[in-house]
Amino acid sequence: MKKTKIQWCHSTINPVMGCDGCELWPSTAKVKGEMAQALTALATDVSTADLRHLIDAVVGDDDLSGLYSGREAVATELASRLNLGTNAIVEVVNVVRRACKCYAGLLGTNRAGNKGYADAFVQPKLFPDRMDEAARWSSPTADERQSKPWLEGAPRMVFVSDMGDALSRNIPFSYLKKEIIDVVTSEDGSQHLWLWLSKRPSRMAEFGEWLLKQGAQWPDNLVAMSTVTSQATAGRVTELRKVPSKFKGLSIEPLFTEVNLDLSGIDWCIVGGGSDTLAEAFQVEWALSLHDQSKKAGTAFFLKQLGKNPTFKGQSVDLKNGHGGDWEEWDEAWRIREIPAGFRRAEKSGS
Repeated sequence: MKKTKIQWCHSTINPVMGCDGCELWPSTAKVKGEMAQALTALATDVSTADLRHLIDAVVGDDDLSGLYSGREAVATELASRLNLGTNAIVEVVNVVRRACKCYAGLLGTNRAGNKGYADAFVQPKLFPDRMDEAARWSSPTADERQSKPWLEGAPRMVFVSDMGDALSRNIPFSYLKKEIIDVVTSEDGSQHLWLWLSKRPSRMAEFGEWLLKQGAQWPDNLVAMSTVTSQATAGRVTELRKVPSKFKGLSIEPLFTEVNLDLSGIDWCIVGGGSDTLAEAFQVEWALSLHDQSKKAGTAFFLKQLGKNPTFKGQSVDLKNGHGGDWEEWDEAWRIREIPAGFRRAEKSGS
């Protein structure tokens, strides 16, 4: 495989901004429990029940965005009330930061209320007509294809919902049909391949059934995708298979541990490590294992990035790229970036 430098970059569009929670943006209750565990080791003379009561009082009714924004103040207040030092402040702050792994959640929190963003990340907000605008984007230019040779022969790929989850609770199916399905099947939209990612594949399958009842088909150029981050979320693969889409893909990132997946019926497997400051270690062996699993299943495999903290055979992998995404720094055996053959010969929806 040639050593061309490849940058991962899809065009992206978001008909919905914000999300109602997942393992990358957990509930405040879960994070408060982790804060209590961290403080238990420091405040040995305080009962767990009293710690939880104190944390509840200091955090108040803040959602995770509020807790993240006020993490320094919360940590300082807790340390003061418990007569603990700077180490307690650092511990609590890091608990919150480690819990908030979603880049969309972090950006949505920092820019909440600004133009183009939800007023609160945990309360998804509709942004009509963004998909329609994206449908009029041109095909990939020669320069784009030169920097991403894996795109050869494929249409423009538009990543839907990188800054939220359009299948969050309370998003009307009628809105999704108008903003996504009708646009994807339009004359302009049919020229692109749309990658629709959700951590709620069961609801995506429900939406597919709803479409059929409306007399509409799932477009061939709309790829149903879901995220798996550990074996605990592997059940999403089973739910994804229920979506009536021609193509199905997995975004296995950030991957926290080794996973063994049933990839039957899955066309694409994208893998990557976490890129946040406190990213957990990403063992390259996990990716190589998934490559083997993909080969056995006939699934295209794409190693997107090694993340902020990659290791191999127990040793840190020293990389200059902060996300571990420059494959020229990788061992040649790791340079595997494939797309499904069907993407290159994907027909226009409805043809």
